[in-house]
Amino acid sequence: MGYSKYKSLRQVANRFNLSVQRAVFFNEVREIKSSSWLTQTLNLASSLPLSNEKTKSERLIAPILMEVYQMHKDRLTLFSGEELNVEPENDLNGACDFFFSAKANAYLLEAPIVSLTEAKDEDMDYGIAQCTAQLIGAQKFNAQQNAEVPVLWGCSTTAGEWKFLKLEGKDLYIDLDSYYIVKLEQLLGVFSKILS
Repeated sequence: MGYSKYKSLRQVANRFNLSVQRAVFFNEVREIKSSSWLTQTLNLASSLPLSNEKTKSERLIAPILMEVYQMHKDRLTLFSGEELNVEPENDLNGACDFFFSAKANAYLLEAPIVSLTEAKDEDMDYGIAQCTAQLIGAQKFNAQQNAEVPVLWGCSTTAGEWKFLKLEGKDLYIDLDSYYIVKLEQLLGVFSKILS
């Protein structure tokens, strides 16, 4: 089952001895105007059925993350559906929905991973638990590759709502605020702030 085995944050926190706290991540966010491509893509998506996790992931989440990639492509690569198998014995294995590696133009997954996004149809809590497990997996992957970074960012999203997480060592922080696709410029600003 891998990462999907983790269905509650308490389960992940207990398994990996995490300290979990809520925090305000961003006092101010500079809004970033979306490209006409992204606006048209999301408008087209909203005219189609968005009835399950896969369609939301393909039609809403992926285009937003591709837009973020486009803004930072000189230093990042966006991956989708790649396996992150670091400790199968601890269920730190399996595919991740999306993640950014701090390597420009990478063809294969390379460390350091700096941010992950986990898509869940309507279950934000499950998404946060699974994303946390993936952050731990990314932290271990980076360490194995001698490319550790002090802060890893995660995001759990239902496509409509986006909730950000931050892992520093054994300390997990969950943003008190949520961001929403209906405020796209603010969401793009958050991602840009994290990845810059």
